[in-house]
Amino acid sequence: MTQRPTSGVRYALERARVEADHVTYEGFAHLPGADVPLSAKVALPGGAVSVSAAPAEGVSDARGAELAKIATALLRAATKAEVAAGQALPRKIVRWRG
Repeated sequence: MTQRPTSGVRYALERARVEADHVTYEGFAHLPGADVPLSAKVALPGGAVSVSAAPAEGVSDARGAELAKIATALLRAATKAEVAAGQALPRKIVRWRG
């Protein structure tokens, strides 16, 4: 499988650091023509998620903010059960959105 989709967005986030009060994820929103770097934090024990998108060539700031907002919802959904149960969060999260 290639990193970039032919259409839509492929979100790929990997757990980078685990600390007492949050878990950090790093990854990308892969678009057909660009890769947008993403950085995310999941607060512990509450599960609040924040995602930021770094500037990427060919991607407007508004599009980057939109990708970060969608990634926030995806990450919240992917970690909700583990946060509620007090379990370790997923090592890798990959989702595609058309």
